[in-house]
Amino acid sequence: MTRRTAWGTYVYITRVLRHRLTDGTYAPGARLPSEAALCAEFAVVRSTMRRALSALQAEGLIIVRAGVGRFVPDSDTQPRTSTEHIAAKLRHQIETGHFQAGDALPSEKQLARRYEVSRSTARAALINLEAASLVTCVHGKGRYVRQDVPR
Repeated sequence: MTRRTAWGTYVYITRVLRHRLTDGTYAPGARLPSEAALCAEFAVVRSTMRRALSALQAEGLIIVRAGVGRFVPDSDTQPRTSTEHIAAKLRHQIETGHFQAGDALPSEKQLARRYEVSRSTARAALINLEAASLVTCVHGKGRYVRQDVPR
């Protein structure tokens, strides 16, 4: 029988990896250890590790190159996909105060039109901001800048 992981373990792993990313343990441009290696280190199942890594990716602390691995972005790293580009633009607008706490963000349809992408691409960008805890979604109303966003 497998051991069940305590609820919130991914939060702990995210915190530990975030610290490693910010203190220079993983240098800019460096490839992170594989999922399997990280699972073994933290003694967790793959889904728990993926959840922690997804949170770091949503925060922009790591980038994923399909089929290659996860990397620490370096200063020359630009968003590679339309989703990353839109999320980075909106994140910048939130961090610089263009969008204040409680302000509504543009709708998926508006973003799709503005950036000439599909609505699913715009939705993915907004979901990235939700995962980074910058935005909250009110079903049927839209997405809003969170009240407790650190500036």
